[in-house]
Amino acid sequence: MSRDSTNCSMTILLFRNIELYLTSSTNSDSSDVMALYQQESIKQLRKNALLTAENDRKMLFNASRLTNNQDFYRKVVEEAYCAQKERIGEKGDGGKYVCNPKKVKKDCTLISLGLNNQIGFDKHIYEATGRQCKIIGADIYQQEQPTRDAYEKMNGELFAAKIPNDLTIPQMLEKTGRIDVEFLKIDIEKGEFTALEPLIKDYFVCQIFIEIHGLPSDHLRMLQIIAKYGFRIFNVDENLLCPLCCEYSMINELCMTQFEVVPLAITIPQLNS
Repeated sequence: MSRDSTNCSMTILLFRNIELYLTSSTNSDSSDVMALYQQESIKQLRKNALLTAENDRKMLFNASRLTNNQDFYRKVVEEAYCAQKERIGEKGDGGKYVCNPKKVKKDCTLISLGLNNQIGFDKHIYEATGRQCKIIGADIYQQEQPTRDAYEKMNGELFAAKIPNDLTIPQMLEKTGRIDVEFLKIDIEKGEFTALEPLIKDYFVCQIFIEIHGLPSDHLRMLQIIAKYGFRIFNVDENLLCPLCCEYSMINELCMTQFEVVPLAITIPQLNS
């Protein structure tokens, strides 16, 4: 099969999976989002975001050309408003901000990449989603017995491999029989730069919680890649233990109604900026 035929088949499969996902059952009610839209405070929030969007993009782009990470983080503006934002996992390093975790679909998929035997996030998100999701974890090293036991109790699956050199995220999905991802936590020490795009290009993902490493230019480049596939930032959380690291929570535009999210303005400059 030619490369063009393979790409075409993957595109068709992706759209079929998106259609299947969007028509499957969920705890969400679109009227909840409509009610949010009608709130005066939300209307004003959207208005202000749209008015300042162009300037926000320029300021972020200019900050990305310098070497002051903290200044860059402060200039990353949230592009979506999550009414029910919840911190999942440990306090400090390891915790992630998730939007409305109880609104997941039945038999959803949770992926946690980068464990180091610290699975507070994994346990918490499993409980917060009503124990109805399949959880998949991976780390470069084999995890200790307590971690393996905890995953077994959650009916989860663990992989020991360097992502994506030895095992890609799509391969993990194939091995576990999953076709889409509700929540993806990714903290793999710069591996995100090559591991993430092959997933979001060909598979449907709703929320991404990613720790990006490097200089401001590295952060912007990664944010631009994710944004290209329809994701918007709803939380920015600087990692105080790692000056070159920052946590970003992002949601797929197609999942906003499900998780009761209101879009604001797009503030990540396009890749050709």
